[in-house]
Amino acid sequence: MAAESLDAVIHPTDDPLPTRGAPILELRGLEKSYGPVRALKPSSFTFEAGEIHAIVGENGAGKSTLIKLLTGVIRRSGGEIVWQGKPVALATPQEAIDHGINAVHQEVVLCRHLSVAANIFLGDETVRFGMLQKREMNRAAQKILDDMGFHLPAAAELGSLTIGQQQLVATARASLRGTRFIIFDEPTAYLTRQEAAQLFALIRRLKSEGVTIVYISHRMEEVFELADRVSVLRDGTHVGTRLIGETNDAELVSLMINRSLDQIYHKETIPIGKPLIETRNLSGKGFEDVSITVRAGEIVGLYGLIGAGRSEFALSLFGRNPRTAGEIRWKGEPVDIRTERRAIDLGIALAPESRRDQGLALNLPIGLNLNLPIYDRLTRGITINTRKESEHADRQIKDLAIKTPSRRSLASSMSGGNQQKIVIGKWLNHGAELFIFDEPTVGVDVGTKAEIYRLFAKLLKNGAGILLISSYLPEVYELSDTLHVFRTGRVVGSSGFHTATHEDILAQAIGV
Repeated sequence: MAAESLDAVIHPTDDPLPTRGAPILELRGLEKSYGPVRALKPSSFTFEAGEIHAIVGENGAGKSTLIKLLTGVIRRSGGEIVWQGKPVALATPQEAIDHGINAVHQEVVLCRHLSVAANIFLGDETVRFGMLQKREMNRAAQKILDDMGFHLPAAAELGSLTIGQQQLVATARASLRGTRFIIFDEPTAYLTRQEAAQLFALIRRLKSEGVTIVYISHRMEEVFELADRVSVLRDGTHVGTRLIGETNDAELVSLMINRSLDQIYHKETIPIGKPLIETRNLSGKGFEDVSITVRAGEIVGLYGLIGAGRSEFALSLFGRNPRTAGEIRWKGEPVDIRTERRAIDLGIALAPESRRDQGLALNLPIGLNLNLPIYDRLTRGITINTRKESEHADRQIKDLAIKTPSRRSLASSMSGGNQQKIVIGKWLNHGAELFIFDEPTVGVDVGTKAEIYRLFAKLLKNGAGILLISSYLPEVYELSDTLHVFRTGRVVGSSGFHTATHEDILAQAIGV
């Protein structure tokens, strides 16, 4: 494969795109059932050529089912799919790709051990006399990435890049496969502001060239920034489509969850107690000279751009990375936290940024995940008390409203919101006192966010403290009793609840 120009590889030479604004894909009474369970009830959509069409809804609303139907991963139970005026089956992923339908998924599903270029051209490699032409592929891939505005090294191993950068590689790959219709599923979940800006520029460029974009996101500000129209799914039903200029946050949230926007951020007045953890001029890999205090009943927020040092600081508190200077005090006493085991024994819990890679054993049952930190309490010798094991898991499933048919279901089968609840539930089982939440609501819907925020309030009432790390400013702004802003590994600003403006906080984070 050679890359003469970006336009040449985005669009095939035959079967031209329809006129802008004309229907490119119509779904007529589309539905999907799994036995008695109706994942998608009869729904009708019309997607127009050259539009950005957002789809919003809670986890479990039917968005994932819709994506799988459009990309040929699963077959519909009823209804009709019409592509450019002709009925189609979309019975396999290859059929969808042949029509020009591609998707960029929230979780990167590329090959981490291969180079960026190899991933971009996976299945379409340049081969001569049975030999893979790596240099030629690297040059072509680098030109494509540069043309897209993604300044990434084509020859680098994919696994050496950040999750956000891997997402951009997945976007580049999807955009180069004869794309006429591309689905983005939570594409900015792990992107920095700069990377998100690069992605938005590409999306607008694709739109200008007549490509149809389906944009799925829980971030309302992105929907209103990009979309021409927005459709809402609730409980497997299409409940409405609006022109973006004729709706607002409040209406969309009401359509999604049947409650108002001001009910999402759950902030209660809770008495703040004694310090749980204090750091004094703490330094380590990626951060330096950080002094903060988290007290019982308090949410301390850490805001900053990705790479500002927030997560590195948290990992040092949890014993995963060593400190190089400074002091940590736990309940007033100096402590040396050199291992995660030591942090856990003290009562510190970490819900990491990537729940799938770092917070869960995806191929194990939900019940086992929930009980992982406490199996020493559930065993006598080498024998597990199965009654206690079941009781602890079932209690957390019930208390956290984890939507699963059984504790025996695999963690990998759960939605992002339910996976986050499992991560939280295992530490509730443990009885931790300080909870470190790193990007706790990435990829979860507004309804699940509200549930997580109510859970925060419950933890605080029970005497716990929370260290909340988030790149989503409204989240840390509305929930934090104390907010610290990180930039280049240092705390560059601190404020109390609502004592600084969004503009002030952003200026501190960016350095302007």
